[in-house]
Amino acid sequence: MDNSNNHKLHRNNDKVISVFALAPLGGPQLPLSTLKGLPPMEHCALNKGEFVTLSDRTDWCVTARGKVFSDDDLDSVIAGYIYNYEMVAYEDGEIELTSETENTFPAPRSRRNIGVGEVVTIKSNVGVTWRIDSKLVSIVKREAKELCIRARDKGGICTITASYKRKGKTIKNSITFTIVEPKMLRYSLAKYQDYKPLEGKGSMLYHSKGTYEGLVGLRIQLLPISVNFSNVLVRELNCASVNTGYFKDASKGPNCHIHIPGDTQCTGNGEEVNFKAIGNTINIANTFDIVGGGDNDPKADIGNGGSMKLTIPLEWRLDKSAKWKSMGSVKQDIVLWANGNITISKGNFNRTFTKNDDYPDRTFVDHNPKNKI
Repeated sequence: MDNSNNHKLHRNNDKVISVFALAPLGGPQLPLSTLKGLPPMEHCALNKGEFVTLSDRTDWCVTARGKVFSDDDLDSVIAGYIYNYEMVAYEDGEIELTSETENTFPAPRSRRNIGVGEVVTIKSNVGVTWRIDSKLVSIVKREAKELCIRARDKGGICTITASYKRKGKTIKNSITFTIVEPKMLRYSLAKYQDYKPLEGKGSMLYHSKGTYEGLVGLRIQLLPISVNFSNVLVRELNCASVNTGYFKDASKGPNCHIHIPGDTQCTGNGEEVNFKAIGNTINIANTFDIVGGGDNDPKADIGNGGSMKLTIPLEWRLDKSAKWKSMGSVKQDIVLWANGNITISKGNFNRTFTKNDDYPDRTFVDHNPKNKI
């Protein structure tokens, strides 16, 4: 038997030797009883956390992200847990299992958390028989020393077991993955340079000075970012806005979010968008979203202003599936204030144009992206 693995270390059946609170400035060590006897993946799922493989020795459970200080990135960790594992040397005849995601990002490719649709290759140092939970993954390729799987469209915990017989004894080892479904969309101000061959410079903002109209181009990111969603498609469903004040005009009928000619019931849906990496930033939509409205007539009598508010249903599916699944909804509001300012908001994004702001470049507005969400 090959003894080349004896110098290598691996987790001892995912045995946790210490747990720490995960916090921006470091957290205290917690008693092992914090786990309630559960494996880390199950403990993280119980706490509705985002399981993240950091290294062979350490996993994270992120239960909250966001800004702690004003200049923090939105992906800063606010709360969670750190799991540290007991490491032992390989013994003669033991099965060594390693895994690598097809997607390069996010690192490390040996992570045990994967997005729906992601492909992972698991390798063994010896020929084995594989036992797979086919409800959560499909098999791309199966060989004695290699198994390639693709996560299906359902989140959960999937354990893959490898076994073989040696000297009349059955040797086993297993590897476990957390499969993650998309949770929500995050919005930020889009920049022209990220959407070639669209020409223009700087941020996508439009507001003609003295008018009551504002529009923004938004970059869309699919969360969580601890996994890759390059095989996921997302769309918005049509819906009617709730209008008040200046925007309320019963004679015009419903104001549909997606303008489909002849539709007075606000049915249908937007185009599907997919996601890719821009630089080292993953899960970015292949197109931008245009949000805004108002009145471009500087002489308009806006009275006390008004609002157009939408709660837009979101759906997702895998690129190899026809089955759409709900991803909740996102709120989109346009508020025209009595002083002529206009506020555009969608999800986590918010921008207010004053009446005197001047952003005359409307290149992104006139551009008609093929896959507009």
